Amino acid sequence: MIALKIDVDTHEGMKHGVPRLLDLLARHRVPATFFLTFGPDRMGRALLQLRNPRFLVKMLRTNAPSLYGWRTVFSGTLLPARPVATAFPETVRRLEAEGHEAAVHAWDHRAWQDELPSFKPYRVRLHLERSLAAFRALTGHDPAGIGAPAWTTTPLSLQIQDGMPFRYASDLRDSPACRLATPLGPTRLPQFPGTGACLEEILPRGLQGEQALADALLAELLAGDHRLRVLTLHAEVEGGPFAGVLDRLLPRLRDHGEIVTMAEGAARCAAGLPLRRWLLARLPGRAFPVTTSRAM
Repeated sequence: MIALKIDVDTHEGMKHGVPRLLDLLARHRVPATFFLTFGPDRMGRALLQLRNPRFLVKMLRTNAPSLYGWRTVFSGTLLPARPVATAFPETVRRLEAEGHEAAVHAWDHRAWQDELPSFKPYRVRLHLERSLAAFRALTGHDPAGIGAPAWTTTPLSLQIQDGMPFRYASDLRDSPACRLATPLGPTRLPQFPGTGACLEEILPRGLQGEQALADALLAELLAGDHRLRVLTLHAEVEGGPFAGVLDRLLPRLRDHGEIVTMAEGAARCAAGLPLRRWLLARLPGRAFPVTTSRAM
């Protein structure tokens, strides 16, 4: 099975990228799962990370302003932060009405991504509770899934989200589906990691043209043996300047598996998952460590 995991990180991504993706998915008759950020778009705070050489290189190689736009580049710093999913309730209703799944990504994406290791338990819980409350207000029901911003977790954040009404998580990269053993104990939620590189990690390779980029995404997705292959997309990227790449890729996916929502795939694959050890690791094309797992 193949699932499309679409992360929505910014106000502009929710305003423009998600509707564009919904139109594209409808044309190809493909379901997807949208992992929504609900609270303030403070993505401009990424500028504070430019002192990290890895991050600076990533921003230059991906030409971040062309991906995210200048409004987002300065959001929450020189320009006011704007809410993400909570500003567009009609779009959330539309995506569910069209057969897609809504899931939880974040309240404040940038704060979680940059500061999670310093969060006290109350702040982790508050972040997740705000996300849940916003999700329920927009949809009228609990979410099935959660996926951490930038695949950033701690044993504490995993323990706290285990106590909430999620049925699966997609917090990992570079790992088979599993349950996690952490220093605080084993986790309840089955983990279905992103499979292969996402487009922002492929762009620095210098490939030219939509077809070459679609070929690279597909090759990354098909590498390895996975019960559920999870293609990570971003509303700001494949719903923005690289929509043509996804348009070329979607018709080819059916040749390689049944396309399902994350919730459906998780429900069908959750039994008998191995227990693997939680850890952080660096991946090519990423400026900061992400959560992954290793065999016990």
